Formats: sequence, structure tokens, C-alpha cells
Amino acid sequence: MACASSPLAVVETEFVRLSPTHLTLHGSEIHPWLQDRAYSLFELREVLMTEGTPYDVRDHVWRHTIRAARRSQDWMVGALGLCMPALRTAARRACRGLPQGSAREVESAILAETIRQVRTINTDYARLAWYLTRPAHRAALSARRREREAPAPTGDPSQRIVSDRDAVGNPDLLLIAAVRVGVLSAPQAQLIARTRLEKVSLAQVADELGVSYKACAKRRERAEERLVAAVHAGEVAVGDALLDTAGVDRTPPAEVVSMKSGHPLSHRPWPVAS
Repeated sequence: MACASSPLAVVETEFVRLSPTHLTLHGSEIHPWLQDRAYSLFELREVLMTEGTPYDVRDHVWRHTIRAARRSQDWMVGALGLCMPALRTAARRACRGLPQGSAREVESAILAETIRQVRTINTDYARLAWYLTRPAHRAALSARRREREAPAPTGDPSQRIVSDRDAVGNPDLLLIAAVRVGVLSAPQAQLIARTRLEKVSLAQVADELGVSYKACAKRRERAEERLVAAVHAGEVAVGDALLDTAGVDRTPPAEVVSMKSGHPLSHRPWPVAS
């Protein structure tokens, strides 16, 4: 079971772990300004933060990282890690004075919005980092406002967890995280995703599973109770969706070209809950 780590801390830990072996670029292949050698993305983050680094170099690094992140989970971690100084600034401002649980919700919203931007941003933009991270600041402030204004939970808490997309930042990632840390099984997460997020009727899902409506409803109720309890206890957060999973095939697809460093792009497609 995962501990109540900060979602941003989870990402940073993964970024530091993966950078030396799976997140490497050859400088001269990215931009002539860089040295003709292999760089880890962790090292390149320091280069990008250096005042004298040309903006054109920064944009070339970002373009390569974003394109790789769109086909590889490890490189999505790399893109988030490259963003981390800006994301931490957004979190520090938005989380000031919030309890730990609310701060985790804010950080989860920051990560969800940044992932969305990595997947959709126009890579032809100049000064990509600014356009990539500004929405995270807005998401952080919106999440802070929600947390401060949220009434005490009443009624069925499962509805609050799985059907209110704003409350958790990205419920799809929350379900992925719950499976990764052992709170839910994959079939349980799929049941919640199909009936709550995709709005497939419980009767239809029960028929597909070959069980009665009542049995299917009971399965979902137990799964949602476990998920709600785990979230409230800080045992699962959106950031846990980025944790490594043993036994995942890291073989890159044919279109992913190895770099001169000898390390291919790691390709772990994002798992889905449905």
C-alpha cells in the first residue's frame, strides 16, 4: 500500500530514478549548442534553468521530450520532472495554509493539468515551457478554491470520488493509481470506470459479466467504499499513477529510435482503467 506521499514528490522520485538509464538524449542530436555527448534529462533540467541557455535550445529539448512523452509513460514522467521547478512553485503558493489532504488534491490537479497540456500543446510554440506550465498555476488556484469552499462530505461519498472530475483532478488517473498501489483490482477499477465515468448502465455491465444486477451493484459498492477510504486515509492519490510497476514490458516500438547513448526510449504506454 502506498504511503501518503506528496504527488509531486512521487513524480520527482521517479524522475530521478529513471533519468540516468531511461531518460537520456544526445546533445548534438537535439541542438548544436549542446555538447556532443549523452545527457540525462535530470542534467538537462539544470541546463534549461541556467540563465545563459538560449531559448531555442530549451524549446528543442522540450519538443523532443513532449513528443516522446506522448508515446511513453517513462517520458511522461520525464516531461513532468522537467516541469517540476514550475510545478513546485505553483503548489507552494496554492497549498499555503491547506491541510495535508487538501494539499495533495491541489498537487494532483496540477499534475493532471500538466499531463493534459503535454498531450495537447502545439509544439510549434516558442518558449514552450511557459505555455506548458501556466495552466498548472491556474489549475492549482482553482483546486485551492474548491478545497477551501468544499462543504463537509455528506451522503454517498463514492459519488464525490468517482463522478466529480474537478474534485480529484483526473478520476481516470485516480483509478489507475488505486490499481497500482493495490487498493482496487483491475476488474474493480474497470467496473467503476464503465458505470460511473463512461455512464454504461449497471444492468448492461452485469449482463456482460454474467452476474445478477444485485451482485454487480454490490461489487461496485464494495470497490467504491475501499477507494473512498483509501483516498481519505491518504493511501492513494493521482500521483501514484506514475509509480513504476514491476514486470512491465519496456521494449520500444519500431518507430522509437535509439539515441547515440545506446539507451532506447523506454515505452510504457499509460495503463487504462476501462
